[in-house]
Amino acid sequence: MSKNISLTQKTIDYLISYIKSDKVKIGDKLATEQEVCNALSVGRGTVREAFRNLEAQGFVELIPGRGAFIIKKSENENEALLNWFGRNRVKLNDYIEVRSALEPAAIVLAVNRCSEDDLNELKSIHNTFINAVEAKDVAKIAAFDEKFHTQIMKMTKNKMFMFINDRINERISTFRAQTFKIEHNSRNAVTAHENILNALLAKDAEVAKMYMERHIDLINFDMDNISL
Repeated sequence: MSKNISLTQKTIDYLISYIKSDKVKIGDKLATEQEVCNALSVGRGTVREAFRNLEAQGFVELIPGRGAFIIKKSENENEALLNWFGRNRVKLNDYIEVRSALEPAAIVLAVNRCSEDDLNELKSIHNTFINAVEAKDVAKIAAFDEKFHTQIMKMTKNKMFMFINDRINERISTFRAQTFKIEHNSRNAVTAHENILNALLAKDAEVAKMYMERHIDLINFDMDNISL
């Protein structure tokens, strides 16, 4: 996991440095995914994630079938975050509605079906998440938030829940990277995950469901009340 994060950040840093250089101007097209892959010896998935991050930061616009075009050579990070959430609010609402239905149902199954090994793995993920929050490592925070929720899905032993969760993760990876740039969102997630974990350890399905519902509601609230 850390290797993938490192490669993605390496690619982002490379592209931002290029965009800020005198070699290009606003309106220019960036290199293609394959050209960046070849230049940095990284996979296409890494490059796609880097391009999505650049779009989220407001540096480029991704035009399907045409590529990535530079729209700003520099931008205040707070302004970039506000702009990104504004542009993507409707789409994010759709994903949160699905999560609001899916994850409380999943955690009830997880309580009833999980093993001790499953719970130990979740505890390990949560501890790493806390360490990442303390270190303010946004990429790692996002990665282990995804792992936390994915582990709960695995604990359901239901392949359809896991399949749907994987598809959601693909769509909200940039959202995770953006939302955890806001420090109080990370702190809120630590508390929420702690409550969920404790309910799972107590094998209390009703309380676990309640805390998962509160967690998703708080994510929605934080998006409606972005404060930088």
